[in-house]
Amino acid sequence: MTLFDPDSGGFAAFAHRYRAVFAGAGGLAGILIGVYSDEARRMIAWTWTHVVAGGTLVVLAAVAVFSAAWWTRGLLERRRELQRETVERSFDIHADDFEDLPSDHAVIGRELRYIERRTASSHLVILLPGLGLDAGEFRSFMNVASQHTVGLTAFGHNVDDARDNRYRAVGLATHAELISWAISRVSRQYPRKRITLVGFSVGADMLFRLAELWTDHPDRRPRICSVLLLDPNINHSTMIITHSVAQLNPEEPLAELKRIANIPRSPVEFQNICEYLHKISGKDLRQVQRYAADLWEYWEPEGQYDRFFHRFERLQAVCGTTRVFFSTHFEQHFNEVVALARQRGIRKVFDLRRVDHFELCRETFLKREVDALTRRR
Repeated sequence: MTLFDPDSGGFAAFAHRYRAVFAGAGGLAGILIGVYSDEARRMIAWTWTHVVAGGTLVVLAAVAVFSAAWWTRGLLERRRELQRETVERSFDIHADDFEDLPSDHAVIGRELRYIERRTASSHLVILLPGLGLDAGEFRSFMNVASQHTVGLTAFGHNVDDARDNRYRAVGLATHAELISWAISRVSRQYPRKRITLVGFSVGADMLFRLAELWTDHPDRRPRICSVLLLDPNINHSTMIITHSVAQLNPEEPLAELKRIANIPRSPVEFQNICEYLHKISGKDLRQVQRYAADLWEYWEPEGQYDRFFHRFERLQAVCGTTRVFFSTHFEQHFNEVVALARQRGIRKVFDLRRVDHFELCRETFLKREVDALTRRR
């Protein structure tokens, strides 16, 4: 039992016993409130005013801090976006950059152009375009890639180069020397990044040629983690357009481009060839024709695959993880390639994608496949 236990009646007894004290205290409180009511009201008003004012200041301070933080975050994000912008760059080509001067000395004193989009990723992806194309083919992918990306353009294959008569057409060997040099330059700029090479069409053929160069000159070989080949040529059977371009007469560009436009056998092929001819029509066709002619000589006749597999195995030996994707354009050759690869013990390398040839350069396809490849490293 306690004094204030309502069930015991203790509180009621206590209140009854000290009712006079409670009555006196209540009376005194009433007198004080009556006498000091104005002061009490003023004290309450003062307290409320300062509490409200203080709260307002706190709210304003919080808003100011939040606004400053938001502005700072936006500024930093804008700076990061500028840093991640795809920008055009170039390497000046100097004689001292090469132990042996390229056979086509016209390249010395010129420049090799590329585009770059820097990110904080530990992966650096270097992209090589197809015959007569430039690094702009990869711009849409580069704009969304999480990896640091660089797109290289073969010497003389920019539209601006077509207006400079000083540029003489150079051969495959010189192109390989220049691309190898450019890759080494980029790798030295970012020595801690893991490099993946991606070649599209003739750009994939260039990866085979680079592997040969690096095998013969191991001191020139940059450290490559992985390579991705998209529709590389396998023999003359896959080089219908390349062969036509190799026979092109640069002195009659319109007539020659019309001739090539008559090659397609279906509306889809016609659409593709028209898209391609539109892209190369503004280029220096002497450069494109010389490149195509050397590439035709680089491969063997239809039905033969020895060079292809020999070059593939060499590439795999110097560049680590290797993946090869073919589009539906190569569908009729795919099963034969895979069967021959399995005879050589090559598995989990070749695959067919249900996309068209030029879709291999699209951002959706490239982002998925490059992400998958770099996640393994």
